[in-house]
Amino acid sequence: MDLDKLFNQSSSKCQGCSILRQPLSRHSIMDYEDKAQCDILFVSDSLKLFEGDFVAFRANEWNLIMREVRKVGQNTKMIGFTAAVKCPHIKKEDMSAKNRKICRQHLEDTINQYKPKLVFACGSLATMMIYGKNVDDKKARGKAVDFEMAGHKFRLASIFHPYQVIAEPKNAYLFSLDIENNINAEIYGIKKESGFNFTPIFSLDDLNKISKEFIDTEYPIAVDIETTGLNFLDESIQTISMSVLSPDGKQTTISIPIDHKENTQGLHFKAKVCEFIVSVMKNKRNRKILQNANFDLKFLKKYGIEEVYNVFDTKIMQHCYREEIPKSLKDLVAYYFPNEHT
Repeated sequence: MDLDKLFNQSSSKCQGCSILRQPLSRHSIMDYEDKAQCDILFVSDSLKLFEGDFVAFRANEWNLIMREVRKVGQNTKMIGFTAAVKCPHIKKEDMSAKNRKICRQHLEDTINQYKPKLVFACGSLATMMIYGKNVDDKKARGKAVDFEMAGHKFRLASIFHPYQVIAEPKNAYLFSLDIENNINAEIYGIKKESGFNFTPIFSLDDLNKISKEFIDTEYPIAVDIETTGLNFLDESIQTISMSVLSPDGKQTTISIPIDHKENTQGLHFKAKVCEFIVSVMKNKRNRKILQNANFDLKFLKKYGIEEVYNVFDTKIMQHCYREEIPKSLKDLVAYYFPNEHT
């Protein structure tokens, strides 16, 4: 009994946490108290027993992280490691709202001790503990956001836990990319403006000025639509956007309202827009590049645009090239143009 008290002394901040009633080998292991300030902090789920010591990451997980850090030339002395939960071998389902609130006090102390510029939350438990609530892992993963904890401001990026890479190698590419992109952007300041701009088309005069660039071209045209919903039978197209390169390398991008409140020209304008789209899409001399083309083409067919040639679907192309990467347009832009801001 005396040995049990020796190894299971809990912090005063832990009072009321139901995890203290679990028969663990240790409780309330403060893994940060003697640590120095760092630039980058990797936060795991909970502590694990490894070779007689409690650690945030096992050796193979630690090596995986360090390999990615070294690839971008980061000083490894400025890297910190910690666990979001200070009791060992805790799962996400153990963290009730009350337990999460109590345990998060230690995480705040950890952030205050390390004072990092960039924090990587590795896995869903670490992400939940930092945010203080359940978040959508898929939406949170990859892109850094401004965050503040214990009065300290930093950039927070949720990524796969290295164990998810070891257990499922297909996650390795995204794990590596997320670390590289965020260190480059947040530590080295490697960012650039995309320079993207577009021309809204609100009248037939606007349309006539640019129509030749899109109808009489051999260059690929990117096409995207915005709709009021997902069911093409019940919903409508609000806008259609197109982008094309001219022979001199100039990019022209237009956005045209169809069944959108910005279309103040009425049905005649809408009819002329549909005629323009028909002329663009039936051109056999160039490619039409769409994302998830079946969705767009169903809506276009509803508007009488049925003759479409040479469709290249970026979602299908990504399936063929790298199947393990998410296929949404937002994800593809983030992966292939990581340092651009739009």
